[in-house]
Amino acid sequence: LAAFAQFASDLDEATRKQLERGRLVTELMKQPQYEPLQVWEMALTLFAVNNSYFDDIDTKKALAAERALRAYCKDKYAALIERIESTKDLSKEDEVTLHEAVKDFKKNGTY
Repeated sequence: LAAFAQFASDLDEATRKQLERGRLVTELMKQPQYEPLQVWEMALTLFAVNNSYFDDIDTKKALAAERALRAYCKDKYAALIERIESTKDLSKEDEVTLHEAVKDFKKNGTY
């Protein structure tokens, strides 16, 4: 789709947003060599992206925002992180808490 977009003269808004989200997700899924992410870190990032919390963040600032979000949650939501890491699953309660955590971060965080 991205290759097609180079030749399209006018893309509709939905297509542009889909392409931008694809670029964002691609950027966020990059991991430094020999530094794999923990389960909770991947879960947090995917949750935030899938729930449109990163839609207003410039792709160039996405990695910094992701790192800041992880640090924020590690500091403020340690019990949630421990639960995700130990169960390797998200309960409905965890999802509610993740929404709260990301909203708090976006309201208070700087990235």
